[in-house]
Amino acid sequence: MNPSASRPLVATYRLQLTPKFGFADAAELLDQIHALGISHLYLSPVAEAVPGSSHGYDVVDHRRVRSDFGGELGLRALLDAADERELGVVIDHVPNHASVERAELNPQWWAMLRDGPDSPGATWFDVDWEQTDGKVILPKLGDPLDDVIDQGGIAIAHADDEDHEHEIRYGPLRFPMADGTETLPLRDALEAQHYRLAWWRSPERNVRRFFTIDDLAAVCVEHSDVAEVVDTIPRLLADHAAFAGVRVDHVDGLADPEGYLRGLRAVIGDARWLVVEKIVAPGETLPRSWPVAGTTGYEQVTAAEHALLDPMAREPLDRLWRELAEATGQDHDFDDLERQARREVLDGGLRPDFDRLVRIADRPGSPPPDHLRTGFVELTLALDRYRTYLPDPESSRVLDDATQDAIRSAPDHADAIARVAELVLTDPTVGRRWQQLTGPVMAKGAEDRAFYRHQRLSSLCEVGGSPGTWTLDADAFHAHQRRVQDGWPSAMLTATTHDTKRSAAVRARSLALATRADEWADAARTWIDGHDLGSLNHPDVSLALQTVATAWPLDVDRLHAYLVKATREADLATSWTEPNERYESDLRDLASILVAETGDDDSPLGRLARELVVPGSAIGLRLLALQLTCPGIPDLYQGAPRELLSLVDPDNRRRTPWTAWADLVDDVGAPAGTDDGPLDVEHPNEARTRLVSRVLETRRLHTEAFGADAGYRPLDVDGPDTGRVLAFSRLDADGRPALITVVVRPSSSTTLGASVDIPDGSWHDLVHAASRAAGPTDVAQLTGSLGTAVLRRS
Repeated sequence: MNPSASRPLVATYRLQLTPKFGFADAAELLDQIHALGISHLYLSPVAEAVPGSSHGYDVVDHRRVRSDFGGELGLRALLDAADERELGVVIDHVPNHASVERAELNPQWWAMLRDGPDSPGATWFDVDWEQTDGKVILPKLGDPLDDVIDQGGIAIAHADDEDHEHEIRYGPLRFPMADGTETLPLRDALEAQHYRLAWWRSPERNVRRFFTIDDLAAVCVEHSDVAEVVDTIPRLLADHAAFAGVRVDHVDGLADPEGYLRGLRAVIGDARWLVVEKIVAPGETLPRSWPVAGTTGYEQVTAAEHALLDPMAREPLDRLWRELAEATGQDHDFDDLERQARREVLDGGLRPDFDRLVRIADRPGSPPPDHLRTGFVELTLALDRYRTYLPDPESSRVLDDATQDAIRSAPDHADAIARVAELVLTDPTVGRRWQQLTGPVMAKGAEDRAFYRHQRLSSLCEVGGSPGTWTLDADAFHAHQRRVQDGWPSAMLTATTHDTKRSAAVRARSLALATRADEWADAARTWIDGHDLGSLNHPDVSLALQTVATAWPLDVDRLHAYLVKATREADLATSWTEPNERYESDLRDLASILVAETGDDDSPLGRLARELVVPGSAIGLRLLALQLTCPGIPDLYQGAPRELLSLVDPDNRRRTPWTAWADLVDDVGAPAGTDDGPLDVEHPNEARTRLVSRVLETRRLHTEAFGADAGYRPLDVDGPDTGRVLAFSRLDADGRPALITVVVRPSSSTTLGASVDIPDGSWHDLVHAASRAAGPTDVAQLTGSLGTAVLRRS
């Protein structure tokens, strides 16, 4: 059966599987998911992971379906149930890395540790064997090795299973022993292994990791035998009619993304959907040669939310942020702040990877090592995206641009920069190492440190976001949508994911807060000036104030956990490796005060938090309308269409109240497309569910207006406030408008002078449950208090 022919992509529904919510539990939701108009179930990773893992990205065995979800039989039963309802199933796939947290659970890792660099398991992992004379550095010890031995913390023991006779144990951790070493004295036995147990605070590392996480080792799927094993589950499911595609996690970590994707495409077939998790920088597009439908859509989040950001908010929020940053001695300019953060991670957590790159490049005829280091640092900082894909011609141009930018930024090092750029371009080994380094540098430097340090408007610091810019005008928004329609019409359109730092609903309230920027700036200053902040710095307090106002209601534990993670990621006052107990205690005190104040209807902060709820819900509906109708395939995160008020993981993986969710869908979302009145923002969950149901039904009825042969056309908007209106039509293969979306940018202004020209035909408004005539139409009357209208051709 051709899955793409039998199940056209309309929308996906993401479920985050956990040991307490497995395949059988997912199957119980299929009726409601189908009733919403969803075409495809989208599952979090299903391969065997660390026991108890709530996310599944810590895979220990790519060959096996996770047992505590129900195993392969449970997964096939879920696919059978989906097939009965004509639902496709997409799986999240993790080829980039594997968990080595518990060595005995990962068969390839265990074999490599036991047998060394000549082991078949050694082809799986990217180990710099030369650095340590054939040993893997394992930074697992809580103290230096000699101290642990003197304390009796390490011992040789008989294994508990038949596969392992003897092993080394350190607390609950188990490590294999090389043949013939079990009778040696402890210190001699440790020295005789193919690995070296080390203190976790030691900077030495010789295994490439997922970013800086020691327990996640990078996997070398550039080797065909490794890729074949990693792709076992997609291959197992390839014979099932309901299996509809794969989402590839962190494709930028791979040595040869295109080569791997071509192999995976051969496994799943040409008809199935294949998308990649990939951060696309402004002006960047995926390589056209990749055999994929597109990305998972973080760029749509950036385009939509910058297009709905009030331009008038910039000046007061800039001024406030400058004051807060200067009070702490912090740089307020995002570009400078990000550049400094990336420089820090090159000299910090990613130093082992950087040192390895320099050693590889240090060959006869190369610049001296100190020149290599300087050249690579400046070239890396000048790169305006996560990575390049040499020898792709576009990547060669990007490398050249980065080289010139680096030379302009650091002219005293022009020769070193030019020399290392030449090495990257001409030496495949150097090029691969550099390309696999720049992504982690951007992720850890920009997405984590800089995004958590920059608090002008924290919701702009989202995965794939562009916090250094402000608004996106209507022309630029439309240009982005046309690029998607022309190049990647089946890319995923996301809003909330397991990775987003704030859910779409929280970010919508932040956009509402921006319309009250002057008031907010004054309130934030007054609050900070009127409280004893203890050891806390002003930017972190600003982050807390924005969070409690836009994610209300929060309890103390949730807010405190978020603030601890955010400030540790920022790595200024506290960090993951050097937690500052006093600072984090002061954060808890701050969380307690803020939660108490927002719980008080009479406090200024409490009133403001409540006053953001309704406008935030209205903006959330506008964002949802764009997600459902722009080019691409909308994805709903678990618990949606309910208004999800979640923060960064693990907060966004809290258990979903599925009974209430099912009741909501049963009451207002089924049968799909039911039109029983206008949407009411005072009841956001019902309004969102109705909108999803109505629009997805339209997408099912008019598939020709949403696929590869469809079109996207901006509508003519006239009047003094045209810049506040996003209006477009989706065209069928004959160029005929089938659906119209009109969304108004929220503003502090109470008036809107604009009209939109509705194309010929009879139209029904899915938002307001009303008929609309063709011709010039007043936008304010058309969109009403919700600020949006979605018109379906009658």
